[in-house]
Amino acid sequence: MDELKDKERELAPLEREFNHVVCSFEQFFKSQATASIILLLAAIAAMVIANSDSRELYQKISHMALSISLGDFTLSHSLHTWVNDGLMVLFFFLLGLEIKYECLVGDLKDFRDSSLVIAMALGGMVLPASIYAGIALTGVDEAMNGWGIPMATDTAFALGILALLGSKAPRSAAVTLSALAIVDDMGAVAVIGLFYTDGLDLLSLGYAGLALLGLFLFNLLGVRRPIFYVFGGLLLWWFVLQSGVHATAAGILAALAVPTKPYAQSSWFARNMRSIVNRFEKIDKKDVSILEHQEQHELVEEAQDIAAMATTPIQRWGHVLNRPVSLLILPIFAFINAGVALPSDLSQIFDSVVLVGVAVAMVLGKICGISLFAWLAVKSGLSRLPTGLSFAQVFALASLAGVGFTMSLFIASLGFAGQPELLAQAKLGILAGSVIAALLGTTLFMLNSSNTGAGSAQKENHNKAGLPQTEG
Repeated sequence: MDELKDKERELAPLEREFNHVVCSFEQFFKSQATASIILLLAAIAAMVIANSDSRELYQKISHMALSISLGDFTLSHSLHTWVNDGLMVLFFFLLGLEIKYECLVGDLKDFRDSSLVIAMALGGMVLPASIYAGIALTGVDEAMNGWGIPMATDTAFALGILALLGSKAPRSAAVTLSALAIVDDMGAVAVIGLFYTDGLDLLSLGYAGLALLGLFLFNLLGVRRPIFYVFGGLLLWWFVLQSGVHATAAGILAALAVPTKPYAQSSWFARNMRSIVNRFEKIDKKDVSILEHQEQHELVEEAQDIAAMATTPIQRWGHVLNRPVSLLILPIFAFINAGVALPSDLSQIFDSVVLVGVAVAMVLGKICGISLFAWLAVKSGLSRLPTGLSFAQVFALASLAGVGFTMSLFIASLGFAGQPELLAQAKLGILAGSVIAALLGTTLFMLNSSNTGAGSAQKENHNKAGLPQTEG
């Protein structure tokens, strides 16, 4: 912070004020809550347009053809397909990087530490799917295709809400929810791959296997340059797309091949950076800017190269992709997929088995499943609650986990492909369930925070009066 202040003193007054504005925007876009807000605004915009006089324009945008041609070769799909089968691959690639990181060095590294979130995630998948299936049995046969919809948790929305709650939600709640969402996403990816896949083209699947093998070979050979993985990833995506497996599986598979070791060790980094800083200081002149000093500029570029060699591709590439995915790709996906026209008679909503099944399973299924499995895991001695997290907060966290917007919409588009009426019902159920879960989780965290505050105040009064404290 002091370095930033020193930097600002060197700026002209007008430049300093502009720098304040730019820094404020940078902090805003780095916030986890910002991704949730932008995602929410995109979904609201889609709903508003889909229920206005511009609904036909919305449909035209979604089905607009986008083609790539090279000689006789032409690849043409609708904008909706490009987003769901193309751009979302980057989201799944980033998700794959997070899963790999968490399993290697994160919260899922040690089973003793991860057993609680694994149990919570299992409960949060099994009960919602079971509740939906039970409700769907009373409707049309095709309604059963949506059983995977309520299983997913939207990490961006859930963590964004926790970020907005601030001190009312303990830090351990965010850590637990992050790990829970990662395990939950593993389950969702497995469900998509196993149950929402069309007939397989074994030849294309074989070519995809060779492309994946090539990516792992790059890793074994110590290749760290992104261009090799981009080219191999594109080949993998193309063959997976042709094989019948959903194209987003290519994102997860490609992420597994990303290197986790740096070119150089930390001691090499420290030694070389000290050398560069010393050389930089020796040739530094007070009244000469770096624009006039080419040697200083070269030293700065050398420092950047050294820094890149000392960190891992899995961390660096994840950091590069994080904001474009959360602030651009996911909002585009939400805008293209969330727009659905509400029925003229809202009382008809409750006649839809799919809508009711999705909404009830997302809220009730997540709350009961996560809370029950967490209680069983702790009481059995298999797991323990993280420091600062109570069972009341687990219940509130389970409510927030019912926000399943992004992945749920994705699964719905697969389960009800070619069935626009059922897909529209599923989307309304996802929106309704997510809103209810968000409001309920927020309320529970705020109530729990108030009770904790009241308890703390009561203890403080006891202390002032010289009364003994009691545990529990």
